[in-house]
Amino acid sequence: MPPITFTTGGALNKSALRQANERLVLNAVRQNPGVSRSDLARMTGLSPSSVTFIVNRLIRERMLSEDRTESRPQVGRRPTALRLRPEAMMAVAADISLSGATVALIDQAAKAVRRRTIDWHPNPELFLGKVHLAIHSILDSLSAKQVLGVGVGVPGFLDRATGRVIGAENLGWFGVEAGALLRKRLACPFWYENNAKLSALAEMWFPASGAKPLRDFVFVTMRGGLGTGVILNGQVLQGASSAAAEFGHTMLYPDGRRCPCGNTGCWEQYASDLALGRLYSERAHGETSPEEIVRRARAGETAALEALREAAHHAGMGFVNLIMALNPEAIVVGDYLAQAWDLVEDLVWSVVRSRVPAYYLTGVRIFPSQHAADSSLLGAAALVFSQFFTSFDRTNDSDSSAPVVMRSSG
Repeated sequence: MPPITFTTGGALNKSALRQANERLVLNAVRQNPGVSRSDLARMTGLSPSSVTFIVNRLIRERMLSEDRTESRPQVGRRPTALRLRPEAMMAVAADISLSGATVALIDQAAKAVRRRTIDWHPNPELFLGKVHLAIHSILDSLSAKQVLGVGVGVPGFLDRATGRVIGAENLGWFGVEAGALLRKRLACPFWYENNAKLSALAEMWFPASGAKPLRDFVFVTMRGGLGTGVILNGQVLQGASSAAAEFGHTMLYPDGRRCPCGNTGCWEQYASDLALGRLYSERAHGETSPEEIVRRARAGETAALEALREAAHHAGMGFVNLIMALNPEAIVVGDYLAQAWDLVEDLVWSVVRSRVPAYYLTGVRIFPSQHAADSSLLGAAALVFSQFFTSFDRTNDSDSSAPVVMRSSG
């Protein structure tokens, strides 16, 4: 079973200790759906009587559900299976990209209960004002207890504490106070993160049914540019100023194409969706979406297939650097490359195997994301859930009725 991790901001009084123990139990059930009460006691270190008391209270509050297991006949009471009620606590997620924004209410089963889309506008104040209204309309229809917070994903370098976008080249945003524009007078907690890192977080937080969660991997996004989110030992790689893992702007060709970041030959210029669009336009003398290019490639169009394979070749070149630098157990691909993975998998692996020693590839996997276009959106929700389940700030521990304040340590 995976380890149960939990941190606090210091010593807790009786009221705060109760809340902390509840979160400990909830997190254990989240990580081990179907767990029994006796296993909970063993995993958390709480006494069986404490577990019973906490579980009964969480069931009454409709946070947990409990079912009898269908085990073989045995003496005594049959064990019960505990599960989170997905709708008990939810998160609002906002995913911002060059194509616009999606705002959704996400439950703990990664289901989008409500969803709204906002078309892109080059004026950040106007655009973010519309995103704010979408967030407000969702929050306004729910009780404060139902929503843990709002997670926001942006494709760029940002101040994670305030949501200020320091630089997002492909959006044309520099020094944009996105957090202030989105939050305004809303009382709900907000957290902010780069959307490639959120995609990686979603892959770890919402694994496929029955799959073992990944703990050392790279997620590669290819929407509106090329971004990478790196998970090392179950933690998002942040760096000294939260700007680590910008592999999209590592140099692939020293004398290559000029990148909006100011460098030349960046990986993004050769393997992103923007690069795919350029490669297709050079062959077909017309522009279309990455999704349409993949569709045309499947239909046998030569220009589309050639453009797709060239972009995939450059993607493989970048994967070589990821493997040699990080030794990941997996590289998870999103966006157009995930959509076309069956068409280019052999080519990508051919590039990787021609440049990485065989012994270094032992156990390495490359595969498409299970969450498709919703990866960063679900990651924004996972960011909120991760704050609730794995950290606790005792700022309000003197008042058991006060809302819990969660730390944005991510």
